[in-house]
Amino acid sequence: MSDLHDSWDTFWNQICSIKAAIAKSKAINLNSVSTREDTRHLVQQYFRTTRPQLTSLGIDNEILSALDEPLQNLLRLANGRNRRDSYRKAIRAIDTCRTGLEIERERLLGGSDLQSRSASHVSRVEQQIITTIEQLVPSASLSYQQAVRDLRDTKRLSYRGVAVEIREALREVLDHLAPDQDVARSSGFKLEKDVKKPTMKQKARFILKSRGLSSTALSAPQDAVSRVEDSAASLARSVYTRGSLSTHMATSREEVLQLKMYADSILAELLQVHRAG
Repeated sequence: MSDLHDSWDTFWNQICSIKAAIAKSKAINLNSVSTREDTRHLVQQYFRTTRPQLTSLGIDNEILSALDEPLQNLLRLANGRNRRDSYRKAIRAIDTCRTGLEIERERLLGGSDLQSRSASHVSRVEQQIITTIEQLVPSASLSYQQAVRDLRDTKRLSYRGVAVEIREALREVLDHLAPDQDVARSSGFKLEKDVKKPTMKQKARFILKSRGLSSTALSAPQDAVSRVEDSAASLARSVYTRGSLSTHMATSREEVLQLKMYADSILAELLQVHRAG
């Protein structure tokens, strides 16, 4: 397991180094040959070493695909002279995937015989989220814990309820941290079309903006909230139209794992449980 630890840690250390180099640049385009070379090397090492290790550990390709796309975009950028802001956008998308992937990675580390583990087993990051929510909104903590347990059960007949539990946990946290009246009174607020109160996305923006995040830095968390809402709604409406029941169930579980990855990312950001590292 030490090689897996080393590869994963090295990957994120390289991301941090590249971010630092980009931050130092004052030019519109990233012209540094060494930084572009480091970026190419980062992407190559991920696809040649880190990703295969994560796959062999048991992380679903559906989850990894969320990280693949911005890394491929980063490689494309590094092969020419492109805008520094484009690099920063790609790296923000990579950072958004981190918490969800770390949760899955920690859950799977220690062996492939996951079925023998207790249904109540949670990873370190999941436990941080649970403990923090429990202090704020106990009912949301129960919903989140139920979702974590249900996703351990690969023999479930339906995962649509799991998606609802995840969405409700996130909604309750947002409602607690950003009451409707506070969001509505904030500068520049405007109701979205055909809704009568602030949306989950607007609440997340209100919370993070109050912490001093720039408009650019807000885009990734807001996108994560939108993905949770859209995925949960889609799963709630879904019917068995994928050719066979077994195919539907396998696909649904992958979709909920993807949804949970985005939910974990925004919950960790909102609750500030993942500031270290």
